[in-house]
Amino acid sequence: SGINEWLLSSIDQLKLSPVLIAPLAGALMSAATASTTAGATVASASFSGAVLAAGISPVWGAAMVNAGATVLDHLPHGSFFHATGGAAQIDFNRRLRLIPYECLIGFVLALTSTLITWVAW
Repeated sequence: SGINEWLLSSIDQLKLSPVLIAPLAGALMSAATASTTAGATVASASFSGAVLAAGISPVWGAAMVNAGATVLDHLPHGSFFHATGGAAQIDFNRRLRLIPYECLIGFVLALTSTLITWVAW
């Protein structure tokens, strides 16, 4: 798809740090797949060259991709949404109301990982 080019050109046009490639890629791909594992895998395959070309170490790049993938991994089109709702016996509408809190938790994870990388970079 064109998401790779779109994200890279957006970061370039907005004059953002290339450190943001990894967490944003993880978040976008987890939104598409509604899965941390699938999102991180797709983001790694699609953006690893750009992350490494930016001078980010492979370990920190992987950490930021994975942390970014936790931001949107719980959307309704994924299994996590339904598995957790079913396990807690929460109906669909009540389960939807938890999404903002889960996004906030994922955002804090991604932000923390990115800030640590930014300092170490």
